[in-house]
Amino acid sequence: MKIAIYYHTCFGRNDGPPLYYWNCLLNKLKLDVTHLAPEGDTSSFGKFDYHFLVDYGEDGLPVDHEWKIPDDGGKKIYVCSDAHLDNGYRLEKAKQFDYVFFNQKRFIGEYLERTPKEITDKQVIQWLPHAAEPQAYPHFEIVKKYDVAFIGHMQDTPNYNGMTRIDFLDTMFKEFPNFYFGTRNPQKPAANMFEDASKKFCQSKVVLNISIRDDLNMRVFEALSSGSFLLTNYLPTVGERFEDGKHLVTYKTQEEAIDKARYYIEHDDEREAIAKAGHEEFLKHHTYEERIRTIFEIIGFLS
Repeated sequence: MKIAIYYHTCFGRNDGPPLYYWNCLLNKLKLDVTHLAPEGDTSSFGKFDYHFLVDYGEDGLPVDHEWKIPDDGGKKIYVCSDAHLDNGYRLEKAKQFDYVFFNQKRFIGEYLERTPKEITDKQVIQWLPHAAEPQAYPHFEIVKKYDVAFIGHMQDTPNYNGMTRIDFLDTMFKEFPNFYFGTRNPQKPAANMFEDASKKFCQSKVVLNISIRDDLNMRVFEALSSGSFLLTNYLPTVGERFEDGKHLVTYKTQEEAIDKARYYIEHDDEREAIAKAGHEEFLKHHTYEERIRTIFEIIGFLS
């Protein structure tokens, strides 16, 4: 079977889901996969049995939104990884695919509302949460040196909990002075990414997550991949994949986050038991390899 996977390489970053999918298809599953940029006449590269288009949040860059998957009889699969940052084109683009996998569950309903039934009746539409790559975010057995860590972008708009990252973090810095904060640095592309991020997580007693919207974000899976204790804002879908208090711990208010962070900083055995269980659950069910196997089962590749 020949597989084409489409994603741009002009974004100046290499941390998106497209690369993780490509790596698993090529290097782990050892499949005949070709990477193509979604632009121009890609039909000149031959016929494919499966066409994967995997997106991520780079709406402001020169993506050819009008590009169409070649119509060669191959099954068309769309992994919509950043619908929460959508400016409209992702839900429109999804109409041309046979299989649509949304990383954010709530967009399934929005897509069904906005799309004619004669289109959706011919499609398979599925929630497929984000994942993480254990090789990119490995576990390190190293000494804890920070009480709390947060790695991510700064946001000054409220998420669905009514929290902004800037205000939330400002309070957390004051409550927990031994705090590691990291974000992307264009001058140091390896800083706070991949192994470096994982080491910072493993050096921290509590890894804090503050999601932008209301679904499981990538940080949840990256923290669990590192084998660290995760304290995340409550997410509506977290209970469908993880057990609160067993695999991770959630909070609904900043006061609750402070109280729970302080509790687990002081209770090492409980904290590390949850971290271990979360890591094991991640390895069983939430790697990109597992996500691809789920896709293949649904599209009939493994039957």
